[in-house]
Amino acid sequence: MLVLCILAITDNRNIGAPKGVEPLAIGLIILGISVSMGMNCGYPLNPARDLGPRLFTAMAGWGMEVFSTADHWWWIPVFGPLVGGITGAVVYFLLIELHHSDQTEKSQQKPEEEEDEEEDEDSSLRDKYEMITMG
Repeated sequence: MLVLCILAITDNRNIGAPKGVEPLAIGLIILGISVSMGMNCGYPLNPARDLGPRLFTAMAGWGMEVFSTADHWWWIPVFGPLVGGITGAVVYFLLIELHHSDQTEKSQQKPEEEEDEEEDEDSSLRDKYEMITMG
């Protein structure tokens, strides 16, 4: 979910978050993911947050038991975010980015009269977006 949302916010072809608010939007997404799914599995958003302490405790004397406790749970917070990030990027690419229309193809296919109408619609949409972001 995190990678999918970040890709949606930072994609130039989407309306996304207003300029300058992207970090706040991403922070709210991290907060939402943490609050909704954190208690279930210990906030596994960063593999280093779980793997580093396990490696340290294994070297500090606890041995390989740190990797076998809780039915070998250690691999979920380490590999889960990696697999989830790749899956989120693939889902975004397949469901959203492939369906973006290419502006150069549109301009080559449409007659001049339709281009004028589309420019008026684009400027109207741009004006509405600017009004929303200003307010």
